[in-house]
Amino acid sequence: MHACRTITVAIAFFSLICFPTAGGSLHADQKQTADPLENEVPLHEQSVEQVGTRISELIKSINRILATGSRYRASLAAASEENRYVLQLQLWALNQRGLKQIHQLADGLLRLEQNSPQPELRRDVVNIFAFALEHIQFHSEHLREDIDKIRAQRPEVAVNERYGLEMSIAHLTQQLDGNLQMYLAHIHKMKQVDLNIKAAQDDLTELLYMRSEELSGRIALAVSRIDALESQTKEIPDDADAAKLLVCSKNNLNNNTSSLNNTLDIMDQVGLNTQARRSELVTTTRDFASGLMDTEVAVSLASRALTNFSAWLVEKGPRYLLKILIVLAIVYIFRIISRLVRKGLDRAIEASHLNLSQLARRMIVGLAANLVMILGLMMALSQLGISMGPLLAGLGVAGFIVGFALQDTLGNFASGMMILLYRPFDVGDLVEIGGVTGEVDKMTLVSTGLLTTDNQSIVIPNNKIWGDVIKNVTAQSLRRIDMVFGISYDDDIPKAEQVLEGILESHPKVLKSPRPVVRLHTLGASSVDFVVRPWVRVSDYWDVYWDLTRTVKLRFDEESISFPFPQQDVHLYSTTQPEGGSG
Repeated sequence: MHACRTITVAIAFFSLICFPTAGGSLHADQKQTADPLENEVPLHEQSVEQVGTRISELIKSINRILATGSRYRASLAAASEENRYVLQLQLWALNQRGLKQIHQLADGLLRLEQNSPQPELRRDVVNIFAFALEHIQFHSEHLREDIDKIRAQRPEVAVNERYGLEMSIAHLTQQLDGNLQMYLAHIHKMKQVDLNIKAAQDDLTELLYMRSEELSGRIALAVSRIDALESQTKEIPDDADAAKLLVCSKNNLNNNTSSLNNTLDIMDQVGLNTQARRSELVTTTRDFASGLMDTEVAVSLASRALTNFSAWLVEKGPRYLLKILIVLAIVYIFRIISRLVRKGLDRAIEASHLNLSQLARRMIVGLAANLVMILGLMMALSQLGISMGPLLAGLGVAGFIVGFALQDTLGNFASGMMILLYRPFDVGDLVEIGGVTGEVDKMTLVSTGLLTTDNQSIVIPNNKIWGDVIKNVTAQSLRRIDMVFGISYDDDIPKAEQVLEGILESHPKVLKSPRPVVRLHTLGASSVDFVVRPWVRVSDYWDVYWDLTRTVKLRFDEESISFPFPQQDVHLYSTTQPEGGSG
């Protein structure tokens, strides 16, 4: 009975999603559109009785979706452009929710079949899956037809209306991409239910190949249009129509590029080879940041940028002499602003009480100041009429080549970021890193500077720090002092132990908790050794160490407890000479 009701509701649901109806109101009841099953326990964790109840709830939820979809569809014809867009988004959300709940019905079938076969329910689920698959395929074809109809309006509409046209195409394209993703999810769910997916998978594969070929051609066409319009706007800067068409063409290129990337991602999930198509996309759009690039291409772009710059300097340099002075003034002003930003941001971080390490604080302040200087340099160069696009592209290519050559430096950079992220030490900490002990003085993204106890400055690459053991001596607030004192074998051991404990108890900087330890440790070759381990604050470590060493020596002398020296027994043997022997 559940299964029959499910099929009836689902068929009506998909019919409403794909075919318009009449009547209804724009304002839907939000309580009815809410999904009461979002936070339910997964079906595989529920009992058989709970699964049966869940199936009934799913049917009721789909009925609510049906009612809401009917109202939305009825309102589309009379809705304004903005409300129509909102209604289309709501219908799309209903479509996704309905398909999700149909998949949950399949999960319910799998859960019930763990206990016993469900031939009737399985037959009904198979039928509804087939019906849903048909409507997913129909919806994809319907969306492609709608997009083609809108594209056909381009030559007829005015230039001012082209932007809205491109936005409509982008909206429908996003729905088509989402529908393809739903297609793939539906095939995966069919596989879980042990349905035959070969025909559906073949259809999706063909659809993806056709979609990728179409988008590739449209991207190439959009690039050629953009090049032509950019040339036109350079020749006729006041041509407002050309500028508007250029914006629309760039939006069209971005829309098709995004859609092709989504299509290729789905092809990757299906297991199709997308390497050739991705390489073609990078070459066509000249988006070198999205893929690797040949060295010859990089050298060619860098050479072209340098050539253009040299030609510009020779041709227009004299006319820009005054602007050079302005550039220098801009750089000087931004240098002052950079210093003010550095000081202001440092004070702001201090006042905000953010839990930032000194290393991170210096890095943030330095980065902000450098960004201000970069902005100033860009403004200064713009005064000279330099187009930043080709220059940044050439610098990006050159940076890629230099970065590839300087892999060790990039490794230091990455290690520096890890150090800032995990904060194993901070400025002022006493650390042992890279075989060197010292106080952290400063840090960049490639190296860390230490000051040793004898005031030597040492710079260590960050990759040697992060790839090795880091010992932070002052990371904790408390520290234990490990000391060893030896007495003679002839001395009184309980007395010595009592003297050491009294020294620790009387010292004001030795902490009571954790309690200090005094224990007989080893019997050495010439001494009986005690370990003395008091706990102190990190800042008091050396003061207590030196105080205890001096006090123990004085008290042992007062108590006639000796510090034995290393001893070695030497035995002499004499031999009596025989009578008459030579002396």
